[in-house]
Amino acid sequence: MSITSNDIHNQSFSIDRKGYDVDEVDVFLEHVADEIDQLNDIITRLQNQLYDAQETSAVAPVAMQAAVVEEVDTSHFDVQIADQASRINDLERQLNEKRADDNAVAQALIIAQRTADEVIMKANAQASETIADAREEAQRIIDRANVDRQNVIDSIRRLQDDRETARDAYSVMLKDIITDASRKLASISADSRAVEPADFVPAAAPGVTNEFEIDEYVNPAPRQVSYTTPQATDAVVAAEAAVASPYEKDLSGFGDADAFEFEDVD
Repeated sequence: MSITSNDIHNQSFSIDRKGYDVDEVDVFLEHVADEIDQLNDIITRLQNQLYDAQETSAVAPVAMQAAVVEEVDTSHFDVQIADQASRINDLERQLNEKRADDNAVAQALIIAQRTADEVIMKANAQASETIADAREEAQRIIDRANVDRQNVIDSIRRLQDDRETARDAYSVMLKDIITDASRKLASISADSRAVEPADFVPAAAPGVTNEFEIDEYVNPAPRQVSYTTPQATDAVVAAEAAVASPYEKDLSGFGDADAFEFEDVD
């Protein structure tokens, strides 16, 4: 089962006599939770970048082709075609006005028509070449977008692997901490019980037994007992200074949690 930052924040440990410093354990868990939150933020940001790259790559080809088609300017060729048409009309008018040289006028019409056909053919060729170049550029843009998208996907996968590795490492570390703490607390409890004194039974003197006989019971005479009533005074009795327990020390084996750095963890 994976561990989230909320699980780490909500983790609690039982305290038995003298054990781990609760504040130090909380600080360490805060460090672990913050690191997991940072990894999750990086993964979310890369996923958003991947989504934006996919949206851009889907729209780019259509937009590029439309832009290329719009950029093909045929106004120049339209002017040439209109000019040739004007010349043809002029020649036809001259033909109607001057019938004297039918062969010359016919030759001029043929040349004008041929020129118009050449202009139209050249315009179509240039337009086709421009469209082909635009399509190649659009394909290069799509290829670059696909490469960038794959790089983002690879980065996300690496971060996911790193997150799982870190999560497993933190899980093992926390389990080791809990196991080590439980073992040391049990050892401390056993040592404490071993130090407690047992019930003392005095030994009998040599030659003396605990059995004896009573020959006659004698009622003792009453004795006067003197008693003095204690008087209150203004003296202040100082409390006994507390002695630190020999077991109050760091038993975790990890040192100060405030000095912990994640780069130290292999």
